[in-house]
Amino acid sequence: MDLELLKLLLDQAGGVLIALLLILRIESKLDSLTDAMLRLSEAIKQPTKGQM
Repeated sequence: MDLELLKLLLDQAGGVLIALLLILRIESKLDSLTDAMLRLSEAIKQPTKGQM
């Protein structure tokens, strides 16, 4: 019984760890995407000298 419980806990802990790593990777990629969109937005807002 104790061995089964330990195995179950280790399986669950491994799943949580994998999920956490995936969430952190996705978060960093979303941060990069947001930064790129902000830079693009600022570049579009700035008028060029020929348009003034």
